[in-house]
Amino acid sequence: MATPDPRIVLRGAQIGLANDPIVDHPGQPADYTHTDGTVWTWQQRWRIVGGVHLRLYDLVAPGTD
Repeated sequence: MATPDPRIVLRGAQIGLANDPIVDHPGQPADYTHTDGTVWTWQQRWRIVGGVHLRLYDLVAPGTD
């Protein structure tokens, strides 16, 4: 049985929504660029989903470093 790719949570505009997108990403990067070009960053936060700890990424506002 193959091991699934690690998953990350992309936190939306409102904190704590259960419907935040979850995507597969094997590298678990510090910054993540989504398929639509938006950039997300990991700030050492986690979310528990289905009993598993996933990295929680925040949207980077356009024009910020």
